[in-house]
Amino acid sequence: MTQRGSTTAMLSFREHISAVSGMDEFDEEAVRAKIHLVDGDVLMLSGSLVDGSGTPSSDFDFSVFAPTRDERFHRDTFPREGHMRYYTSGDRVKASFDYLPHSLLGVDVEYWTVQEITHMLTAHAQLYEHMRSRARKSSSFAASAVDFRLLSRLTYGVPLTNVPEFERITAGLRPGELAYTAFRTAVGSYPDFRDLAGMWAQKDYESALIAARKLGVDTFRGLTHVHGNTNRNPKYLARFLARLPVSLSELTTRFRHLNAYGVPSAAEAPDAVLEWLDLIDAAFGEIRQARDAAEAFVGRQGFLDLLKHELHETMGWNAEISNEYCFRAREATGDVPPLRELLSAMEARDAVEHRLPLQQWALRRRAPAGENNTSV
Repeated sequence: MTQRGSTTAMLSFREHISAVSGMDEFDEEAVRAKIHLVDGDVLMLSGSLVDGSGTPSSDFDFSVFAPTRDERFHRDTFPREGHMRYYTSGDRVKASFDYLPHSLLGVDVEYWTVQEITHMLTAHAQLYEHMRSRARKSSSFAASAVDFRLLSRLTYGVPLTNVPEFERITAGLRPGELAYTAFRTAVGSYPDFRDLAGMWAQKDYESALIAARKLGVDTFRGLTHVHGNTNRNPKYLARFLARLPVSLSELTTRFRHLNAYGVPSAAEAPDAVLEWLDLIDAAFGEIRQARDAAEAFVGRQGFLDLLKHELHETMGWNAEISNEYCFRAREATGDVPPLRELLSAMEARDAVEHRLPLQQWALRRRAPAGENNTSV
C-alpha cells in the first residue's frame, strides 16, 4: 500500500495534540505511522483525552473520515501487520489498534467515509423524532441504526486536519437531540423495576440489590443526559456526575459512594435496596426540574400526554397496569408515591394508591396502532 503523507496538514500535529490533550511526551512519528492518513482526510481526536476524563494510560482515540473508501477499508489491502489488532465487518476494515513502543499509550483509529457519517446523522434525526413520540425506554435494537459512541465524539472531538470539511460534515449534528436519544435508552424501564420487586418478594436481596444498582445507574445516567451529556458509556459516570451543577453535589455524592463501595455485608442488602430507591426517586425529581429547560427534550406535560395516548378503554385494567404507570409517570410528575411504597404494594400483589386518573385518560380511546399499523 502506498502511503500518501498529508504533509501540510500534519505540520502542527504535535502542537494540536498537546494543546487538546495536555500530553507532551509521546512519539509523534510512531503515532502518525499508525493512522495511515492521506490527503483529503479529516482526522479527529476524541475520547477521554479530549473530554477531560482521561488517565496517564488513556488511548489516543482517532477517527479518520475519508472522502471515499480506498485500500485502507479492505481486509486484503489494509496494512494489518503494522498493528496489534484490527477490526473488520466482513471485508470492511473499521478500526485498528496498537501500543506505542515502550509505552502504555495506545493508538486507536476508526475509519469512516464522509457518506457513512452523513447517513448516520440522517438516521439519528429520524430516530430522535421516533423517540419523541414514545414514552417507553427504547431498546438497543431500536437504536442500532446509529453508532452513539461516534456521534457523541463528534460533539466534542477536535479536528486536526481539514477543519472546513469537518465543520461541513457536522453542521447537521444537534447535541441536545443526541442527549435526548441517549436519555431515552437509559430511563423508563418498568420491566427492570418489576424484576427487582419479584426478587424482593422472594427475599433474594442480593439479586434485588444488583437490580436496584442497575436501575440507579440508568437513572443517574439519564440525569447527566438531561444536563447535556451525550456519552452513554457508564464507565466514567462518576466523572460526568461531577460536572453537574453544584446544587446536585449532595445527591451525586450519595450515589457515587453507594455505587462504588456498596455495602459491607449481606445483612445490609435490604436497607441498601431501599436506599437505592430513595436515590432514584431523588434523581427523577431533578430530571423533572431540568427537562423543561432542555430544548430538545420532551417536557413534563408532553411526556404525560404520551403516557395518556398509550391508554385505552378496552385495556384489561388490573393492579399491574396501575403500578406500571405509577412507576413511569414519576419521570414527569412528583404526584406519585415513592418507590418504597410501590415496592411494598407489589410485594403484596396489590396496586399502590396514586392520583393518576388512568381510566379517565383512557376514556373514548381505542387500542393504539401496533408495530404493523394494525390494532393491538
